[in-house]
Amino acid sequence: MGRTERLVVDLSSDLVAAVRDAVQSGVFTSESEVLEAILRAWHGHGEIEEPDIETLRAFVAEGIADADAGRLVDGEEMFERLRARYCEIAADRSGG
Repeated sequence: MGRTERLVVDLSSDLVAAVRDAVQSGVFTSESEVLEAILRAWHGHGEIEEPDIETLRAFVAEGIADADAGRLVDGEEMFERLRARYCEIAADRSGG
């Protein structure tokens, strides 16, 4: 990383809590690292590969089969899994 500068930002309390949670969970080492990963992804330095349509269809079919078989996951549990996965992706992209 090149030269750094200090930047002060105002965020809503829920966003501040999300940033702090990401640090407390150990995925990131600092609030700055969280914001840097987000900004790099947004700015295009961490382009995410999109799955092809056949991969998406397979995921949908698997989800339908799971639902038909009664294997459902609580919504909050799934959101937690997704948050953890996004944090892993961001950590991989930031070198953490």
